[in-house]
Amino acid sequence: MRDRHKALAWKTCVTLGVVLAMVGAALAQAQRRSRSTRDQVRNQGGVPLKKARPEAADPLAKVAVVPVRPEPGTFHYTLRVRSFDGTPLAASFYPSKLGSSAPVVMLVHEMGRSRKDFEDAVLELKGQGLAAHLQSLGYAVFSMDLRWQGQNPRRALTVSERPKLMEDLQAGYFFLVDRHNRGDLNLAKLGVIALGDGANLAAGWAFQPGAAVTIEGRPSDLSALAVISPNPEGFGYVLGHVVASLATRVPLLLLAGERDNPSKDAVQSVRQLVERSRLNKVEFFPSSLHGYKLLRLEPKVTSALFHFLEVSLKNRPVEWEPQYNLTPVTFGDAQMVQNTKQSDVPKAKAKNTAPPAQNQKAGDAKKLKGEKGEPDQPQKDLPPPPPQPEKPNRTD
Repeated sequence: MRDRHKALAWKTCVTLGVVLAMVGAALAQAQRRSRSTRDQVRNQGGVPLKKARPEAADPLAKVAVVPVRPEPGTFHYTLRVRSFDGTPLAASFYPSKLGSSAPVVMLVHEMGRSRKDFEDAVLELKGQGLAAHLQSLGYAVFSMDLRWQGQNPRRALTVSERPKLMEDLQAGYFFLVDRHNRGDLNLAKLGVIALGDGANLAAGWAFQPGAAVTIEGRPSDLSALAVISPNPEGFGYVLGHVVASLATRVPLLLLAGERDNPSKDAVQSVRQLVERSRLNKVEFFPSSLHGYKLLRLEPKVTSALFHFLEVSLKNRPVEWEPQYNLTPVTFGDAQMVQNTKQSDVPKAKAKNTAPPAQNQKAGDAKKLKGEKGEPDQPQKDLPPPPPQPEKPNRTD
């Protein structure tokens, strides 16, 4: 009986050992296959994930006008950003050569005009527009035509549609959030420059609790607001009401002409409140020009802007970090445009135009530069007057 139990126990041990050996062999084979599979995936080639380019699925990365992409800071994109209600808005984006460390500026035009105001040559910038010059200084720049204005479908803006303008500015901000996450700029260095009625609109947008904010509870990314020739009330927003809250939260720069009475009075009404903060500044210029014209023709306006942006944005010691983009906006019709100085265009055409046209261009240039004395330099090299009709006949 005992021998029978011993034999049964022995058989059980042998069977258990065989089963364990088979299971071990199967596990070892599965582990070898897993390693082999991982090795195959790892060695299939391509760019490793940690080194993948951030614009891998970027629509702008597919846009080019030449076989070789130009140097950063020498071109910009034109596109159409769709606002939250689906309305397409014509826009321009100027990427910076500084990449993810670049400060960014949003430009807002005045009522009835367009973002082209920031492309036109500025007297103080020697043929460059404000947007291109900011880009040359290392800023990323975004501008767009407000709805029903500029290159958008044109019609009168109704009172009930004014809140949509706020949403359009917020949509522009979320476009910049996408560019931030792709490493084109640092949204923690966001500034806004606005003109005329657009200054009231930008201040009203900045006044809203969710302006330039990606998710609830996060502080606003807006770090500087420069307004040129604001009105007492523009787009329905009273300057004094919104600035009272902004003066302690956002560095402000208010610029106006001394003889532009509406803007001067609006700025004077908030000056004492604004200048309580050390970073805020108010400055007047001896001019009656307003908005776009003050920016373009009045000396030292852009100098005041650049100094303010450098202190408030460019020198901010903040590191780039990704942001949540829970409300992405779409865009299309993107095209790349290489930057050119507008002052170079008349020079290139001067040789092939008739003397009367040259005199007219010289007069236009003199008007732009505000010169009243001696004429421009190109006028000295004008060809002599054309010969009289009789002379060619005599030579024949």
